[in-house]
Amino acid sequence: MAVYRLANGYELSDEEIEKRAREWEEGTWRGSLVNTRAGRPRLSEEENANLSFKCPISAAALIARAAELSGVKKSAFMREAAVEKALRVLEAAR
Repeated sequence: MAVYRLANGYELSDEEIEKRAREWEEGTWRGSLVNTRAGRPRLSEEENANLSFKCPISAAALIARAAELSGVKKSAFMREAAVEKALRVLEAAR
């Protein structure tokens, strides 16, 4: 009999899985269902906008190296850099 450890630490056996399946099929299951959102977690509560751009291979390699040294993904690195630059430009325009 196999035992599976769930993300919350609960251990679920093959026997318990079969019992729950039987209850579900018979309409006697007393558990609750949870809605889950598939995909990556949201960046914020706002809707997301997709931005893309082209750049020379050398610039892409530079970004990749800097992101790796920073310990973040390229997308996070570029997102943070773009927001920082936008804030500086807007502040200077005041």
